[in-house]
Amino acid sequence: MDQAIASRLLAWRVVMVDAPTMRERLKQLLEEAWRVLEEHPPKAGGLACQAEHLARCQSNNRAWAESLFIWGIARLYEGDSHQAIPLFSRALAVYRFLGDEEGQWGCLRAIALAWARAGEPQEALETYRQAQAFPRRAEFAAKARWFRWFEGVSGPA
Repeated sequence: MDQAIASRLLAWRVVMVDAPTMRERLKQLLEEAWRVLEEHPPKAGGLACQAEHLARCQSNNRAWAESLFIWGIARLYEGDSHQAIPLFSRALAVYRFLGDEEGQWGCLRAIALAWARAGEPQEALETYRQAQAFPRRAEFAAKARWFRWFEGVSGPA
């Protein structure tokens, strides 16, 4: 048997045998990333990065989008708007695929904030307007704890 094929089969066997453990680990990583985000964004970003890998291995699109979003928030919280935007954009694509309006709204608001912090007001305003098109935006904003961490930051309100 070809070495590459044997290696892939072994990897799939490990994934399938450890699937419940991997699901539990993914859930733990996401919960911990949200918990430490306020206090230590770099650590939260690392946890989200690990969760992103596990989510992709498990084909768990919802967890994949959430991990990308947390990772983006961590980057934005650290002041790295230019790295946050692609993470949010990837999460947005997954949330659109899932039909998750709350996730889409969160990504659009985060992208608008990132553009504003990057000194790109036109892009910020355009993205902000897309987020404002969601009828349930007030409900989503009320639940978005992450958004309150950036209150008072310049950009579209």
